[in-house]
Amino acid sequence: MRPIIPKTIVIFFLVQLAALLAGVQFYNQQISVVENAASTDNSLYLFATIVVFAVILLAILKFYKGKLLFRLLELAMTFTAVQLFVSLFASQEIALGAGIIAIALRLLVEQTRQPLLLLTVAIVGGLLGASLDILPAAVLALLLSGYDVVAVFYTKHMVTLAKELTQRQAAFSIKVTQDKDKLEIGTGDIVIPAMLIVAANRIGKTVLQVNGDVSLAAVLGLVGATIGLTALLLLLEKKKGYWPALPPITVGTIAGIAAATFL
Repeated sequence: MRPIIPKTIVIFFLVQLAALLAGVQFYNQQISVVENAASTDNSLYLFATIVVFAVILLAILKFYKGKLLFRLLELAMTFTAVQLFVSLFASQEIALGAGIIAIALRLLVEQTRQPLLLLTVAIVGGLLGASLDILPAAVLALLLSGYDVVAVFYTKHMVTLAKELTQRQAAFSIKVTQDKDKLEIGTGDIVIPAMLIVAANRIGKTVLQVNGDVSLAAVLGLVGATIGLTALLLLLEKKKGYWPALPPITVGTIAGIAAATFL
C-alpha cells in the first residue's frame, strides 16, 4: 500500500469529524438552507441545482481560459463558510473579521490553501446535513452517486471537468501529497458523506456529548464513509484512471447508518 493512502484516509476522516461537529452547532441553532428538512423535494431541487451548475461550469471552461474567475469563486466560498461558522459563536462583526482574515491568509500564505479548503468543505457538509433529514439526504446522495457513474463512465464530462479545473488551479478538489506521490479527491466526494453523517445525527441513540448530542448512527456513518473511501483507494491501486468516488463512499456511509439500527 502506498504511504499516501493512509494519509488520505486520515485527512478524510478528520474532515468528516469536523463536519459532524459543525453540523451539530448548525442544527442546535436551527440554521438551514431549506424550509422543510423532511421533504424529498429538497433532494430533487439540490440535485437539479448541482447538475445545472456542472453544465454552466463546462460552458465556462469552454469559453473562458483564465484563472481569475476560479480564484474569486474560491475566495468567496472561503469567506462565506468561515464567516457563517464563526457567527455561530460570536457577533456578526467578529465573524466578518474572521472571514476577512481567512481571505488575507489565503492570498498571502499559499500553504493555507488546502487547510482553508478542507475547513470550507467541512462547514458546507455540516450545513447541508443540518438542513436535511436522513431520507432526503440519502435520496440526494444516491442521485448524485448515479450521476457520478454516468458522468465518469458514459458522458465522461466529469473527467473533463477534473482535468480542466486542475489546469486552472481551481479549488474543486483536495490534493494530498506524500513525497512525490499525490492523490486528489473531489470536494463533492467529501461534502456528500458529511451531509449524510450530520443528517443521521438526528436519529438513533446518543453515544457522545460534544457541545451537543452525537448519535450512534452518525458515528457508524463516519466509520462506513471511511471504509468506503478505503475500498476505493485500494481499487485505484490495481486499476488506474478515473473512477466515480461517490458510489462506494455513499454506500459505506449508508451501510454504517443502517447498522446503527441493529445496535
